Amino acid sequence: MEREWLGVRRGGSVSRVPEALEQAMLRNPAYWSPYYHGEEWQRRFARRYSLSDRSRYYWPDPAVQRELSALVANLSASPPPYTLLSQYLPEQYDAVRAGAVPNMPLALIHDRIQKVTRTYAAACGG
Repeated sequence: MEREWLGVRRGGSVSRVPEALEQAMLRNPAYWSPYYHGEEWQRRFARRYSLSDRSRYYWPDPAVQRELSALVANLSASPPPYTLLSQYLPEQYDAVRAGAVPNMPLALIHDRIQKVTRTYAAACGG
C-alpha cells in the first residue's frame, strides 16, 4: 500500500519492510527452515505468505524495525486514501469509514493484529 501511494510520487522514498524481513529470515533460518520445504521459490513464497506466519519471530530484528519505523513515518505524514485501504485492508477500511479506527498506520496495524488474535482466542474458546 505504501509503495502504491508514495512510490509513484516524484522522489518518493518508501520503506523496504518485505525485503528487510526476508533478509532477516535468511540470516537466521532457525525459525522457518524446519517448517518450509520444497524448492527455493516455494520456500521464498512460504516465508512471505505462509499461514503459519513464521515471520513473526523476525519482527524484533533491528533492520526490520528500522524499515517498519520508516513505513509508519511515511504513512503518518501522508495517510493512504480510502481507495487503497479498501484494497489492502478492507476490514480496517470499514472501521475507518465507521469512525472506529483512525486512518493512521499504527492504529491500522493494531486493529489488524487485534482481529487476528481475536480469531485465535475464539478458536481456543476464549
